[in-house]
Parts: sequence; structure tokens; C-alpha cells
Amino acid sequence: MKDFLKSNYGFSDYQVAQLSHLGKTLLSEFSKLLIMGICFYDILNVYAIAVGILLLLRTSTGGYHCKTYLTCLLSSFLYMLLCIRFLPLILVPSVLRFPLLFLCMITNYCLGPVTSDVHVPLSEERIKKGRLRALIIILLFSIVSSIIPDNKYIPICFWIIMVHTLQLIFAKIRKKGEQT
Repeated sequence: MKDFLKSNYGFSDYQVAQLSHLGKTLLSEFSKLLIMGICFYDILNVYAIAVGILLLLRTSTGGYHCKTYLTCLLSSFLYMLLCIRFLPLILVPSVLRFPLLFLCMITNYCLGPVTSDVHVPLSEERIKKGRLRALIIILLFSIVSSIIPDNKYIPICFWIIMVHTLQLIFAKIRKKGEQT
């Protein structure tokens, strides 16, 4: 495949390596989503909503990055298990929900994005866009949750945002610790 891309399309070794990395990354991420989807097959719609919210936040502000596939799969599964099955059992009154989400907005804006060590550092423009996007996502969710507070997806999305924010704090502290 490497020779084919180089001879037919004029790709350099670096470009072939980038394509290979992209393919492995997509395969890895898709397999984790599929495995977790099988585990949550009885509530696939809830899982899809949770993944959607998490995907928006992770692509905006990053977060904790595991070193291996297995630790990533296990931590992602535990994250989803907590946010979908257990934490929604803790009912947060609407009057507390907005102040907590406001704290999440501020935290995500100030700390994000936290990128993996293997990625190239982001430009100032990408950092600002990621921060603003996370702030807008959480703000829009806050508005929606105040309009339809009894929707069955609200507690799940609320906990996805809360746990994402907590792991972002952890990731930032860990990254700072590794840099010193």
C-alpha cells in the first residue's frame, strides 16, 4: 500500500505515515464505540446522545488521554457507565443545575483544550475556537435544560458535562505535573 500511494499519488513517506496513523486512529475509535454500543444495546438511543455530547466536548476541549487502547476502552466504558446508568439516579434540582453548568462553562473555557502529548500544539486561534465552542455547547444545553427540564436525556447530558469537566481538570493538573 505504501509503495502504491508513493508511486501513483506522489505521497511522501511522512504523508503515508500520516494516513496510516489516521486509519489506525479511526479504527481504534470506531471499535471502542462499537464495543460500548454493544454493552449499552438496551439503551442505544441514550448511549448515542451521550456519545454525541461527549464528542462535541472532547473535540473542543480535549481531556485526559490514556496511553493504551485497553486503558482507554476501560476508562471510556466506566465514564459512560457512570454517566448513563448511575449518576442520573442523583437528581440535581433545576435551581442547582444552572450554577453548576455555569461553573463548567468557565472551567472548560479556562482550562481547555488539553491535548495528547503526541499531537502538535494547537495555535492560539484553534485554542480560542475550542474554548468558545465548548462554552456555547454548555450554554445551549443550559438553555434547553431550563426549557424542558423533565426530558429523560437532560440528566444524562448534565452528567456527561459534569464528568467531562472533572476529567478536564484532572488532565490539566496531570499535564502540568508532567511538564515540571
